[in-house]
Amino acid sequence: MGNRLGIACGVVVLAAGVSCGGGSKSTKVGGDTQTMGQTDTGDVRVPRVDSSLCDTAGKKISTFDLNHDNKPDVWKLFKQVDEGGTTIEVLTCKQVDLDRDGRKDYVITYNTKGAKVTEEFDFDFDGRFDARHFYDEKTARVYLVERDSDYDKSPDIWEKYTKDGVIESVRRDRNADGKPDVWEQYTTGFLTAILWDDDFDARVDRKDEVKQKAAPAPAPDAVEDEDTGDGSAGTDEAASSDDDSSGG
Repeated sequence: MGNRLGIACGVVVLAAGVSCGGGSKSTKVGGDTQTMGQTDTGDVRVPRVDSSLCDTAGKKISTFDLNHDNKPDVWKLFKQVDEGGTTIEVLTCKQVDLDRDGRKDYVITYNTKGAKVTEEFDFDFDGRFDARHFYDEKTARVYLVERDSDYDKSPDIWEKYTKDGVIESVRRDRNADGKPDVWEQYTTGFLTAILWDDDFDARVDRKDEVKQKAAPAPAPDAVEDEDTGDGSAGTDEAASSDDDSSGG
């Protein structure tokens, strides 16, 4: 198309489905900070994940056997920190084995203030994570989601949310080159336009206006913590270098 728009504007999302990840599984989404497409309000950057939060070295590990099969299915990692001259233990990582196969399917990381930083999910229980939610420390809401929708070990959808938890934009990668080529634009949570890069040269070739407004897409809900109260078998273990409970 001769008259190109030349800007890759904001994009959308929709994120539903939740599954889990962590532990000895290798992560296939996220990683180093990277720019995912230019928008009219700035770049969307995928934050670097702090792997030390799920590193067992120097941490106390509490395990729980929720289904009483004598095998742990929940791991909690605690780090000692100094707070006003008092040493306290803070939770930095929680890992859950949902299908009881010995591998972590759902992993949550926390900062030293107890706020949730990320959630990772393995939807198909293949040992690799398929989605990661990033949380805003101030609002405690999901502000960014990246997904591997075709399970090829690389993210292909990036969803951005406002501080109020309303979908702002979504980027999609159709040809698996790691770059967005479809941009969905939202206004107050409603899809208003879709921009297309048909020849995958990182420039918009056409734009479809969306006249029929649908219900706004909400931000993904946080997954409630597994019940580790009455009836669960909890044990504290000393962290060791050969422990395989690291969140990866």
